[in-house]
Amino acid sequence: MMMMEWKWLWFIRMAVLLLVLEGCRWCTTDAWLEHERIALLHLKPFFNYGNPLKSWVDLKGSDCCKWERVKCNTITRRVIQLSLNSTKWEYNMDYWYLNASMFLPFEKLKSLYLSENAIGGNLENEGRFGKLSSTLSNLEILDLSYNHLNDSILLSLSELSSLRYLDLSHNRFEGSSHPRGKLITNYMVYKSGFQWLSRLTKLETLYLSGNSLKNSIMVYMRNLSSLKTLSLRYNLLEGKLIHTQGRLNSILFDMRNLSSLKTLRLSSNQLEGRLLDIQELNNLTNLNYLDLSGNRIESISNKGLSNLINLKKLDLSKNQIESLQSSKDGGRKLELTHLKELNLNSNLLNNSVFASLNKLLNLKTLSISNQLKGPIDAKGKNIFFSQNLDSINKNIDNVLRKYNEVYMLPYFFPDLDAFTSLRELNMRANELIDFVIHKGII
Repeated sequence: MMMMEWKWLWFIRMAVLLLVLEGCRWCTTDAWLEHERIALLHLKPFFNYGNPLKSWVDLKGSDCCKWERVKCNTITRRVIQLSLNSTKWEYNMDYWYLNASMFLPFEKLKSLYLSENAIGGNLENEGRFGKLSSTLSNLEILDLSYNHLNDSILLSLSELSSLRYLDLSHNRFEGSSHPRGKLITNYMVYKSGFQWLSRLTKLETLYLSGNSLKNSIMVYMRNLSSLKTLSLRYNLLEGKLIHTQGRLNSILFDMRNLSSLKTLRLSSNQLEGRLLDIQELNNLTNLNYLDLSGNRIESISNKGLSNLINLKKLDLSKNQIESLQSSKDGGRKLELTHLKELNLNSNLLNNSVFASLNKLLNLKTLSISNQLKGPIDAKGKNIFFSQNLDSINKNIDNVLRKYNEVYMLPYFFPDLDAFTSLRELNMRANELIDFVIHKGII
């Protein structure tokens, strides 16, 4: 009997303890929810141009997890994402200095979006993002694009060691050896701000497009071995992509350690030369997407790209490419076996280009507009290609309208019959004229 009473007593005590603990948990959750709700209301005056935060109201019972641009963890009810992009900017407004300490209350924050808010940066603002590092240890995504930030903010950002995604595109970064603004008697400040980014050992995505960065920036990229995506579009990178006078070109040489890289975008710079023998690309075997469009590249060859065994998308549009084969590597054709998309728009290629591509057996999309000229010499007859084709964007109606459009295309370009996987062909804005029909073809 005593044993039975003892068991019931133990059961009652455990039940009471669980109720107390559960009550404390809800108490704690409510306390944190209120704490972060108040912090959000303190943020509102700084990010409410045009009233995008109208749901952020100081009313009893208002659940901040249901507010616009706020995302909470469904279990803990802690704020994990703030999407404050385009909430400050107004036409012709001057930049302002953000006090990053306002985000300290959000200890579980994982994603912070602050793009298009006219945020400025100079030495007076130095260290403020760094103050977040000890508290916001879960911050993985930070978007500061389309602001007025400069190199002085980089040392501060480098302390956010948990970052996996950092977008600094379309700001005022120059890669300068010392930041502009008020001088500080600390030697470390005068080193290039970008060297501190090597501290971000977890960083996988880095966007630096639309700044004023030059070749010297590349040396600071080589230690970011975890990078999977790197974008340096619309900067001031220049020079040849080949070995010159026994010296390696720094643009690609300093990328040789980025073996995890899957996406590399170097478009709209001033890169030039020939993609013939680029040993620096040999280590980038995981690369899926290479964008070199909008430069001054003259030619490419299989030897320069042969090690990119996983490349699926290659954009070489808006260059000065005349040939896709080189006598220096025996005139070998491109053999990128996994390539699915190839953009060659706006180059200096001629009608023989298709013969240079017929080893790209898995190609699904080919764009080759604004360059083909002259007569078409039909030398063969094969309709297998046209049966697989889903879409053709053409502006060669003066030829195709006479001869059954798509289904007659192999008559004009017999080399296309190798592209058995091709689904889309873009041949807009070419200047193809009458073609020569060989006896027995039609």
